[in-house]
Amino acid sequence: MRESTLQLINIAMIMALLLTLPVHFAMQAFLGVGGYTQALAYNTVADRYQTLITITLLTVLLAAASYHGLYGLRRILLEFKSGPTWDRLVSAGTLAAGLVILGWGLRTIVVMGWGI
Repeated sequence: MRESTLQLINIAMIMALLLTLPVHFAMQAFLGVGGYTQALAYNTVADRYQTLITITLLTVLLAAASYHGLYGLRRILLEFKSGPTWDRLVSAGTLAAGLVILGWGLRTIVVMGWGI
């Protein structure tokens, strides 16, 4: 994929983070909870995973943060060293790391959301 396309995807992920992070923080801080300790209680967290809005919000956050972070790491590593083998290795490594992060995160969302 062209670098300009990857950069446009990164900008879209930044926009997704800017839209979803305030909502997520608000849900943890004052929307429907009595305080910080209640927000971290297992029952409160498990109840939140039962709503579609929370599942959607966490999925978007997971995808956006993972892509943004790994894209930044990829860019740093590509500037560190150059060459076709290195470029392919870094791209494949960040893709593999992204798939692992997404897989594990989505597994957690599914297990908590549907009790599987």
